[in-house]
This record gives sequence, structure tokens and C-alpha cells, in this order.
Amino acid sequence: MSDVTLTVIIDQLRPLIAFDTRNGTGDEVACVKHLRDVLAGFRPDKLIMENVPRSRGKSDSAFVLAIWGEPKTLLNVHIDTVPSGDGWSDDPLKLRQEGERWIGLGTSDIKGAAACILAALGTVTPRDVAVLLSGDEEHGSEIMPEVIARGHLNGVARAIVCEPTSCSVGRAHRGMLAIRADFTGPGGHSSLSDSIEKPLLKAAQLAADIGAYGIANLEFGSAPYKGLCVNIGDIKGDGAYNVIPTSASLWVSMRPPPGDDVYAREAALYRLAGPYDAQMDTIVAFEPFATRDITAFTDVFKNVEIVDLPYWTEAAMLSKAGVNTVVYGPGNLEQAHRPNEYVEGAQLVTAAAHYARALSGELS
Repeated sequence: MSDVTLTVIIDQLRPLIAFDTRNGTGDEVACVKHLRDVLAGFRPDKLIMENVPRSRGKSDSAFVLAIWGEPKTLLNVHIDTVPSGDGWSDDPLKLRQEGERWIGLGTSDIKGAAACILAALGTVTPRDVAVLLSGDEEHGSEIMPEVIARGHLNGVARAIVCEPTSCSVGRAHRGMLAIRADFTGPGGHSSLSDSIEKPLLKAAQLAADIGAYGIANLEFGSAPYKGLCVNIGDIKGDGAYNVIPTSASLWVSMRPPPGDDVYAREAALYRLAGPYDAQMDTIVAFEPFATRDITAFTDVFKNVEIVDLPYWTEAAMLSKAGVNTVVYGPGNLEQAHRPNEYVEGAQLVTAAAHYARALSGELS
């Protein structure tokens, strides 16, 4: 097994950055087709590409799964990105270099890891391993559950989910719950507010109750995951100081710690909303994550720092499906989701070396 060079990694990364895979608007299917063609060059025993419908944003996304032998280990990267937003000093879909930094949308989160895996495949003979490159992680994570449900990962024992961990091994993270509560009323002149339904006031009262629920649970769990991270994200109405609104919306999120039950928390918030006659809609309900047996990854990640992660990943979905999973990748969380996102070349080379060991069957 030869070393993976930065030049080869960048050659793989440049076209990936050029694909517009901004969630909700970009064309993830086109990028997956490109990746299918690249993976075909490494002669997998099986190559599967399938489209998957989704309920938010654009109507479909896709995944490509390359399999060598009887896969016991899976490497997974999501190829979608967040919107680029304002503040970029150059085209976010054009990879550019500034010193040790490689700048472009998705370099850190997490197309850099996909380029590392593709580059590593050119230096090893893959053995009993699979590579899954999938979309829609940033916009609702509707692809990964479908891959699991279709049985494509049956028999896989271990997985490395690629996210920006600064080349440390992530072993746990919080879950994610997001809920919207809608309120309606007839509306009217504010002089009638003592006798007319007040949607915005109900939204504010429920927000206060949910905030109190979060405060009451500040000591729940154990370090570094104490508390529920309850957030009142937004309250909107269509009124004015002299107009009783006809509608109001409340957006709430919560991040339960590892070991907690996200669905029990969802039920608790719905109970709090009961007295307010709100129309409740759960946007996402993702469970927390904790690696089942981190010692199973020692051969690939020997002497690599092990960390607890502050953000949610699809490792939780794989773990729920019975796959022993860790999170690992190049890139820094502080660079993700921000203008002039970048990844350092040294981290790309380091990550590629670890991926090469996993691809060569050292965990099989």
C-alpha cells in the first residue's frame, strides 16, 4: 500500500466541489452519477446507484454504493452541502488554494473526505468493504434510512461515517428534535383582544413552557452532554401592535444527550402544547448516538484521539440499525457552514491514509 498524495486527492476534490449539491436547490443526482463513474474505475464487485424521493426541497436525491467482496466495513460520506450564503470572496463552487488551505463549499463538510476515499482506492486492493456516497444529509437525512430499509447494508458490521472531526475519532453525539407549532384565530382589532383568540400569545406561552422544561432539565445527563439544549428558534405572526394576528408559528429544537429517548422528548413537548390547541409538526426526530464498541476500530485508528461530538450525524441511523459506528474525517467544524469554508491539505493526507487502511480490509 503506497501513500496517498495530496495531488491525487485534490484531483478528485476539484470536480466534486464544482458540482452544485446545495441542499434544497442543487443537483445531487448529477454528482452521484459522476461518483458512480469514478467508482466504476476501481472495479467493485457490485455497483449500485439508486434514486430516492424526498419530502422537502427538491423531489429526489440519490446514492451510489460500491462493494468489494463480502462487506463487513462501510465508509460513508454525504455529498450534499448547505447553501453557500453571503460572504464568499470567490465562487464557492471553484476550489482554490491559499497556503495550506483548500477553499470551496463542502471542502470541510464533507466532500474532502469523499476525495480522500477515492484517492485511497487507487493505492489499495479493497477487501470486504463498501463505500456509500449519499445525498440529503444536510436537508433531512431521508436517503440513509432508505438505503438501510432496502437491505443494501445487510451484513455490514462496522461503519466509518465521514464528518469534519479534525481527524479525531468521534464516539458519541446528541440527538436532534425539531418541531413547528402553528396557531390560528379569527384576527381582529386589538381593542377586542380580551375576547378574541390570540395565536401569537399562545405561541409565546408555549415557548415559555418549553423553555422552562429545558431549564428544569439542565442537570439531566452527564458531561459533556448535560442538559437538553432546548432552543426557541423563532416566533412569527401576521399581526401588528394594533392587530390581533390570525396566525402564529413557533419553531423549537432540542438535542437530547446519548442514551436519551428522542421520541419520549417529542411526546413531552406535544403534551405541553395540548392546552394551547396547536397544530404540531415534527420536522426531524433523530436519535442520539454512541459507538457500541470502539475497540473494534483500533487497527485503523490506533493512537488517534477519541472525542465526543457536538453535532448530529447519520452515525445514529447506522447504529440504530445494529452497525458498530464511529465518526471520522478531515476538516474542522468551525469551518463548516460558513463563508470561505476550507480544509487543510495535511488533514486530507492524514484522513486518506486511515481510509486506505479501512479499505484494505484491516477491520474485516
